[in-house]
Amino acid sequence: MPNKGKVLRIIDANTNRAVEGLRVVEEICRFILEDKKFSAEIKKLRGKLRKIVKEPGKLLKARRANEDPGRKLYTKNEGKRDKLEDIFAANMKRAQEAVRCLEEFSKLLNPKHGKRFKKVRFQLYELEKRIALRLTRYSLLDFGLYVVTDPLRDHLEVAQKALAAGVKAIQLRDKTASKRQYFELARKISRLAKKHGVTFIVNDYPDIARRVDAAGVHLGQEDLAKLPIIKARKIMGQGKIIGVSTHSLAQAVKAEKAGADYISCGPIFKTPSKPQGKPLGVNVLRKVLQSVKLPVVAIGGIDPANVEKIKKTGCQRFAVIRAVLGHRNFRRAIKTLLCA
Repeated sequence: MPNKGKVLRIIDANTNRAVEGLRVVEEICRFILEDKKFSAEIKKLRGKLRKIVKEPGKLLKARRANEDPGRKLYTKNEGKRDKLEDIFAANMKRAQEAVRCLEEFSKLLNPKHGKRFKKVRFQLYELEKRIALRLTRYSLLDFGLYVVTDPLRDHLEVAQKALAAGVKAIQLRDKTASKRQYFELARKISRLAKKHGVTFIVNDYPDIARRVDAAGVHLGQEDLAKLPIIKARKIMGQGKIIGVSTHSLAQAVKAEKAGADYISCGPIFKTPSKPQGKPLGVNVLRKVLQSVKLPVVAIGGIDPANVEKIKKTGCQRFAVIRAVLGHRNFRRAIKTLLCA
């Protein structure tokens, strides 16, 4: 067996690497995803690692941080993180690799520990998958202005102009098209959205959304009676987003509990798109924002004249139909809303 002090140094270094990597992942889950379940799972795993090691005094005594050859190594990749997913992936891999080292070297001191570390390692593999899918859904909601198409104007033309103007999300909505026509429209817009790297959402049909590989599906209240969110999720898969239309505080809270990734809230103002819908007003929007943690998209009658009222509530996302589709200069209307 190698020098026991050197083995303890390896165990000390990798315990620290594993726990530190998991702490970074925990912060992502706690403060960015705001997911209590994931945060609790990671915290429990960190505690389990510390419990298996059990000899902090001996590890500290063996530590030689100033003599560690890796102390001054800093690769090009270490100094660059382009997105949140990169931080997550790097730290989860760091934790997994460290636990593998713990699994192997601990066998030299206590063979029983190897089996315990192996169990933790496989828990990390499964946890990585679940959090990665959740992060994918989170990144798909990284938009502000969200344009909803309508038969009022050609869907593909609307999508092309909206994307050229800088819109980060498009939703296909057409209550008059046949399902075949709807699929063809969705397929074309999905290709366009992928080319621009933006979020594309299909209204009403999760099966079509899946077939065209859209980012998600949006369901109305009437859709939920036939197709609950849990069933839509089975069709769409875990890496896609599901949005729900809500018209009251109660519906917003219910949608969150049912597992929606985001909700639309409206109509906020009077709109010809929903002539029978009584405007909720910004006060209801504010209450919804205070009551749910998931992203909220304000919708209904929003235009350059009132968009500032939406932003004052703290709402970061808003959808438009008439304000853009009914405007002669489509691109200018979008630019005005984006700059408001």
